[in-house]
Parts: sequence; C-alpha cells; structure tokens
Amino acid sequence: MDETKVESQELQTVAPEAIAEATADVKQTIWNNPALYSMAVKQVIAWTEMSMLDTMAMTLADEFGFGAERLKRFHDAFEEKYGEIRKLEREDSDDNEYAIAKQEEALQRAYGRYYTPREERYQIKIIDREGREHRL
Repeated sequence: MDETKVESQELQTVAPEAIAEATADVKQTIWNNPALYSMAVKQVIAWTEMSMLDTMAMTLADEFGFGAERLKRFHDAFEEKYGEIRKLEREDSDDNEYAIAKQEEALQRAYGRYYTPREERYQIKIIDREGREHRL
C-alpha cells in the first residue's frame, strides 16, 4: 500500500484506547488535552477530504455525465494528487511557502483567466468562544 493511502487511513482511524483513556476523566476535552485535540484535528482533515471528494464526484456525475468508470479514475487521481500535496507540505519548511507557491502555479495553469488568487480564495474566518472573529 502506498504512503498516501496509509496516511489517509491513519487520519481516519482513532485508537479506541486513546479515546477511552481521555474520556474516562470527564474534565478532559479537546481544549485541555493535546492528544484529544490532535486526534480531533486528524479526524476533521480526513472528514474534509472525504466530503470534498464526495461533493466533486456528485458534481461530476450530475453536471458532466461521469459514469462509474470515470468517477473511479477521478477518485484514484484525486487521492494521488491529494497525497502529493500533503507530502509536499510535510517536506516543506514550517511556513509552507514553497508548497503553496507550487500549488498556486498549478492552479494558475489549470484555471487560466478564471484563476482567483489564494488571498481571495482563503478568506476564512472563525468565531472563537468569546465571539471574536479571527481570519485563518
């Protein structure tokens, strides 16, 4: 099994004993237990990847007439490309500057005149517990 599929499976798997240990003390939450927080982040990443893949597959089928064979080819290509991006991010320096630049170059080629700069695409905001808005 290649490294990409192994990582994806690891992200989707949470050790039951880790959850049992962390939740045995009801005061343990993802906010005060780094191990629980790390597991939660990995689950969110895996869930987001799967949600993106599902949405793209439904769109390709509904809007572009992709059948089962083309969707399977797309799924496999998506998994491979996603793995390449994650590997590039892991191997990059702490700021991911190189990985981001490579992704943006590829997106500029792919979208051509319809390309939207990263600064516009990633205007993601969150609201913290105190109601303050933060930009990611």
